[in-house]
Amino acid sequence: MAELNLEPYAAVQHWRLPEADGHWETILSDYLQTLAQRCVKASPQAVVGHLKGLALFSKSEFLRVSVVAPQIPATLSGKAPPGCTELELTLNVLVYGLPWTEIEKMVRETSTEIASQWKGGVDHKVLNQAVHPGHHSHHHDQQERNNE
Repeated sequence: MAELNLEPYAAVQHWRLPEADGHWETILSDYLQTLAQRCVKASPQAVVGHLKGLALFSKSEFLRVSVVAPQIPATLSGKAPPGCTELELTLNVLVYGLPWTEIEKMVRETSTEIASQWKGGVDHKVLNQAVHPGHHSHHHDQQERNNE
C-alpha cells in the first residue's frame, strides 16, 4: 500500500448568514459532510482522518461539528445561541492523500457555496501554510547575512 501524505489544514472562518438563526447545526453539519465527500471524490486515494469545526460563544456556549468519514453523518455537541446570525468557526481538516492546496481550494469553494445558499458570506483566515519538501526560500536568510 502506498504511503499517504498528511498536510493538515487549519483556518478560522467568519460566517455571516442573516437567515441562519436556529439552523447553524444543520448548516455546519452539511458543510463538513459535503467537504468530506468532495475530498474523497477528488482523489481515490484520499482518506478522511477528521474534519472538525468549533464555534465558541459567550457564557461558555459552543457548537462543535465533527466528521470522520464521508458516509457517516456528522456528530454535534452544543448549539448556537438564539438570535445567532454570525459566528467564528475554527476549522481543522485532516485528510490523508490530498495536498494542502487542494484542501484549501475545496474548503473555500464549499464554504462559499453553503454561505451563498443561505444568502450570506464567509471570510477565511488560514492558520497554517502548506510546507512542501524541497521548497525553501533562502532569500531572507541571505539578506540577514548581508546586513551583519
